Amino acid sequence: MSKEEYLAALRPILESTTEVASAQLRSLLDAAEEADVTLTLGVFVGQDGEGPFDVYAQFEGADVFALNQRFQKERHLFGVTWTEEGWEPGVPARPRGWSRDELEDVVVDEVELWVGTLVPNGPALEVLAYC
Repeated sequence: MSKEEYLAALRPILESTTEVASAQLRSLLDAAEEADVTLTLGVFVGQDGEGPFDVYAQFEGADVFALNQRFQKERHLFGVTWTEEGWEPGVPARPRGWSRDELEDVVVDEVELWVGTLVPNGPALEVLAYC
């Protein structure tokens, strides 16, 4: 599977969650603005590096613990879980020959593009990879 094929399989899965994730992100951005803190997004690729990943928003600045706790569920913008039938949603597995780091780079780049569609004309958000 090429990078283009992988992205073609991943993109519609991310896009299917855009409406919900957009509403969550708008709420988080409003809270960040009100508290005068920043919001960053973290991409966590599973330790096995086979395909699953999560996208979390995190408040950064002074005294953000309460905000992070208050919005605990809303901060999870996207996630893949293992079920009896496989990954839900059905993200593509890491292509043969790709390292975990290569998968992470591609996923972070695609999440960055997706996030840009969540809040058009909104502030630029930093998307970071976390191990």
